Amino acid sequence: MSRRAAARALVAALGLAALAGCVTRPAPPEPAVPSVEEPIEPITPVARPARRAPPMAPAEAPPPPPPRIADGQALFERLAAGLTPPVCVRGDHNRTWRRRYAGHPTALERQLRQALPLLGYVVEAVEDRDLPGEFALIPLVESGFRPEARGPGGPAGLWQMIGSTARNHGVQVRQGYDGRLSPVDATEAALDYLAALHAEFGDWRATAMAYNAGEGRLRRALARDADRRVSGERRLPTGLSGVTYAYVAKLHALACLIAEPERHGLSLPTDPFVPLEARTAPAGIARLDALARSWGTEPAVLARWNPAYRNGLPTGAPRRLLAPVVGKGASNEASASATPDGADDGPEGRSADFESRHHTVRRGDTLWAIARRYGTTVRAIAAMNQLRVDRPLRVGQRLHLPD
Repeated sequence: MSRRAAARALVAALGLAALAGCVTRPAPPEPAVPSVEEPIEPITPVARPARRAPPMAPAEAPPPPPPRIADGQALFERLAAGLTPPVCVRGDHNRTWRRRYAGHPTALERQLRQALPLLGYVVEAVEDRDLPGEFALIPLVESGFRPEARGPGGPAGLWQMIGSTARNHGVQVRQGYDGRLSPVDATEAALDYLAALHAEFGDWRATAMAYNAGEGRLRRALARDADRRVSGERRLPTGLSGVTYAYVAKLHALACLIAEPERHGLSLPTDPFVPLEARTAPAGIARLDALARSWGTEPAVLARWNPAYRNGLPTGAPRRLLAPVVGKGASNEASASATPDGADDGPEGRSADFESRHHTVRRGDTLWAIARRYGTTVRAIAAMNQLRVDRPLRVGQRLHLPD
């Protein structure tokens, strides 16, 4: 062999040796997280969708939107389909809350039946944002799906938002108008907040913890533990309030009961109902009864679903309200031929039906006496009119009455 050929052979041999040294061997897989009382899964950031190459053929038309939810059976099927597996988890904490809710089946079924239209509205809003279905159950834990609810310490509305959180997410809270009592405003703000938290934490349980305790507190707890796992059952991350761990357990329990009602001896309501939609009140209408006439619905219906507007539509406040869907031709705007505000429609320009659902306080009236007269409760009247039961009524005061 010539010297030149021998040199080439030596170079080739050295090159193959170098390449062999560069081959990387896969690292051994990390051990799986043990499945203990509750599956504990690490928080993973939400992955950004990959950039797709332009299609070679014309893109197919997008699928039609899902049908409006109009009965309990469809509602709970859609809700169950959006829940995150594993829906039913092990552990004493979760088992306790399942037993508490399922231990009163009649009360739970009644509460769900009363909430059907509003729950359907929230489920559709959660679906539109492609968020975990568990988020639609948060108002059930927070307020029992009562848009007029007020909690101790200041939270209010369907989502029990405090004033600062509401304002930070564009909800007006001022004299004469509290947007936290508007299911439209509050739901949009709450889902904006939940979407931002979910984008950061990537796990519905961590998101629920942050919603309950505050995202700053959760960030500090995760950093302190140097651990990205979350669990209400295992109280991870450590250092949070017991209320926060129970918050996740309650949502887990409700999700499990809705996903597997027969297993827990429950019967979910299947009743039909009229769906709700957000509609914009036109300018020039300031009273709820006039708006109800223009939309072809009952004033009591608008009052029930829109407690922020029970005293009318104040100047400068948002004008989007929940209203029943009146058919395929329903518009988000009131008809241009709507009866103008204040037009005569019976005594004092009000419908007889609207008048019958009110009581004007007379001398000697008490909440207890009024509740007994109309077959309702003091608590229901106080909540509907945002009254304190320890304060006297004013003569001439006009009270809204529950249906």
